[in-house]
Amino acid sequence: MSSVSAPALARVISSFYSYKGTKTTFVFFVSDRINMYVETSQGSVIIPCKDIWRYKKLHIYYILSLQLTPSNCEIHHCNRGFKGLYNELRHWYIYSNICWRTRYLSFGDYCYFKTNPLQIALTYYDTDDTIAGFIDIFNSSEDDPYYISKWLINYETSLISNDIYFNELKIENAKNTYGLLQIVKEHFNLNEDIVLKIFTFMDKDKIEIC
Repeated sequence: MSSVSAPALARVISSFYSYKGTKTTFVFFVSDRINMYVETSQGSVIIPCKDIWRYKKLHIYYILSLQLTPSNCEIHHCNRGFKGLYNELRHWYIYSNICWRTRYLSFGDYCYFKTNPLQIALTYYDTDDTIAGFIDIFNSSEDDPYYISKWLINYETSLISNDIYFNELKIENAKNTYGLLQIVKEHFNLNEDIVLKIFTFMDKDKIEIC
């Protein structure tokens, strides 16, 4: 696969992708902070950015997409293209975080846009009727974002809890190691500088002991 990349500096590009086989959900966003392109499996629309809050369900998906997409994401092009669960062959993609069957996150996975996000015309937004029709279909076809939000919060909380647990173990082990070195220090009459050098060598994480 050959690819080229270009930084998406002028636009805010984000994606929500939840893989569930044939019931996979994706909602992609491209914004120039004036107008916003929204793409789903049902189609696409361009709305004014200032109105996103009016479409409650879509707004929550947008917030989720910003949380899942790296802020410094780049646009990549694949010559071969990819179709997968999309309706057509696609060539332009970003790396983002994907929800897999609401069990875990896949970090740094592919989200393919229908066209180059940097070249989507955002000068004008769609008519009120077009936007209303898109929102009606979106509200009736996409999953409840509150359930997804709750799952993501619980998922992130579990990751943070695990990190805290393992960090506490590291700190406790470091304290025990430092305590043993204090015994060695007294026995061999070593100065504190030598003890700290030994501790740094033994503890590769270099946890600071106050």
